[in-house]
Amino acid sequence: MVDAERYIAPAIGSDDLYLANASAGLMSAPVLGAVIGHLRREAAVGAGEAAVEAGARLEAGYAAAARLIGADPDEVAMLDSGNRGMQQLIQSVPLSPGDHVLVDRTCWCGTLDMLRAVKGIVVDVMATDRWGRADVEATRASLHPATRLVILTWCPATAGTVNPAAEIGALAASIGAWYFVDACQMLGQRSVDVKALGCHGLTASGRKWLRGPRGTSLLFASRTFLNETKAYMPDQVGASRSDARRYEQGEGYVAGRIGLGVAAEGALAIGLSRIHDHLSCITAAIRAGLAEVSGVELIGQDGDDLSALVTFTLTQRSSIAVGDLLAARGIVINTPLASYSPYDMAARGLTDVVRVAPQMFTTTADVQRLVKAVAEIALASPEG
Repeated sequence: MVDAERYIAPAIGSDDLYLANASAGLMSAPVLGAVIGHLRREAAVGAGEAAVEAGARLEAGYAAAARLIGADPDEVAMLDSGNRGMQQLIQSVPLSPGDHVLVDRTCWCGTLDMLRAVKGIVVDVMATDRWGRADVEATRASLHPATRLVILTWCPATAGTVNPAAEIGALAASIGAWYFVDACQMLGQRSVDVKALGCHGLTASGRKWLRGPRGTSLLFASRTFLNETKAYMPDQVGASRSDARRYEQGEGYVAGRIGLGVAAEGALAIGLSRIHDHLSCITAAIRAGLAEVSGVELIGQDGDDLSALVTFTLTQRSSIAVGDLLAARGIVINTPLASYSPYDMAARGLTDVVRVAPQMFTTTADVQRLVKAVAEIALASPEG
């Protein structure tokens, strides 16, 4: 039986309060041990032989990743980043000049940049409700008949909103469009079921909420998508495959893939419902505490469905300055810029935000430490 508790604590302890998990989750001891163990084996017998020896371990990782998202193992690939996964999916769609691609308002800048590189297509933005989430019915009413692809950011990087992924999937299906989900800020937070989402493709970074190694990501490609499209410029490995691993490159980060598989096993062992419940309670406490601090404005933290990202601004201080002042107090957070999510940040009139992202190891005492520090910063003069 797997000891779920081994996957909760970070592998290396610290006195710092780490709340930057939306950028990079801290690896557990089993994940770190798996990565280091394989690297040591590569050093001992060479990368090629070590990869052959790790064959069963790798396959177990693919199987765990498939279970984690409700897919079949042949629909899962491991790449080097969420961006790379989305790029591979987009390049597989035969888009022509004049075709429309529909994205949500919180679309990640990397995805927008990739779409801008596709000559002649038109990018449309979904309508939103009063909370900034994708409004399904309003979007349906304004759909362009030439929409061939729909891409949804399930959980944005700069706000706590959660977009209605299954409902957007049904909308895409109703017009016969391909549907991709960016789950980089969702996988590892909650249960993911690609069949329920109705998506043809899904990507997620390994280093964020799943707490896998940097330089890894999961890619899902449905059997329908695999059968009806072709990979763009596959290499000598991918060209011979008909499953999702056709998107992988022959020169892969094997130690990272092993670590990503162990991270998936860890999330399954802990249980996604347990993770979701803990993160919901902790983030509710963070929101409540910060709401009591004068000068704090919570961003995208209302509505009936919120993620484990808490973003805010502080009057008369840039988010970068707040991040520096928190770092001086041993509290590690992120400060995303407007470029992360340009449409949404522009609509909210923001240039940057403070982002707090807890994990399973975050406690109520940690919440109190954070709120106390923000309150101290708010009370000090901007020069202090």
